[in-house]
Amino acid sequence: MQKYNIPCINTSAFAKLCNTNKRTLIHYDEIGLFQPAYTDERGYRYYSESQCDVFFTITCLKDLGMPLKEIKTYIDNRNPEDLTAMLLAQQKKVQQELLHLKRIEQVIRTKLELVTEGTGIRFQNGLSEPFLAEYPEEIMITTPYLGTDQHDTIIAALSDHIGYVNTNQFNTGHPYGAVMSVNDLRQGITDHYAFFITKVADLAQLSALSEDKYMRKPKGLYAVIYLQGDYYLADEAFQDLLTFIDEQGLNAGEFCYKEAVWDELTVQSEQDYITRISIPIFT
Repeated sequence: MQKYNIPCINTSAFAKLCNTNKRTLIHYDEIGLFQPAYTDERGYRYYSESQCDVFFTITCLKDLGMPLKEIKTYIDNRNPEDLTAMLLAQQKKVQQELLHLKRIEQVIRTKLELVTEGTGIRFQNGLSEPFLAEYPEEIMITTPYLGTDQHDTIIAALSDHIGYVNTNQFNTGHPYGAVMSVNDLRQGITDHYAFFITKVADLAQLSALSEDKYMRKPKGLYAVIYLQGDYYLADEAFQDLLTFIDEQGLNAGEFCYKEAVWDELTVQSEQDYITRISIPIFT
């Protein structure tokens, strides 16, 4: 409505217009952050339509975590140069937060994919039937070559690997896995680890990495078996998969990949853990 020769909106109407409440407007006025365009002799506050943009921007800055005191400092001394500096600083915060949220979204997507993958698998005595499947190329953050069954060496390498993945924000929800030599498995050596690996979802993350920090799990045909139960009790799974490969007259690749699908996040009992074991096939 028109009042006192300027376009005026009362407190209730302005609060509704700006998706806030009267209490917030009164508080902002009391601390000198955002004052009405006019206050009449009875103390009623009135706002102009042009103040909506100012209030909206204050709300955005507050939602970004900028203290009201800092916002007020700018409002009290506003000028184009300081506005530019403040907005650029907040824009950087927003971009960082978006990257953080994107990573969380990827973790959620990964966990949903793993839950779906493990659903519906039929097990007999803790093993699925071996089968063939086409897989795309996957990129894995990797430890240096281990080639050992020494417990202390394995634990140290695994701890370093997990720490490196987390510190550099490569963790997008894929549990760590292991790479083992197919030649070792054929000789019944099932406790030697060649590498520990963690799958990377965003290949752009690798731009600053040296090649010894990651490996490429090749695209192509794989022989696959799922293990239900203890991740480390996989001897029978390895043997069944190698027997399947030989009976099919197939040529196994150099490495076997052992990757968790369902772990302690998904199920309560270790008996229900699911592990995917796969070996690339070459013609």
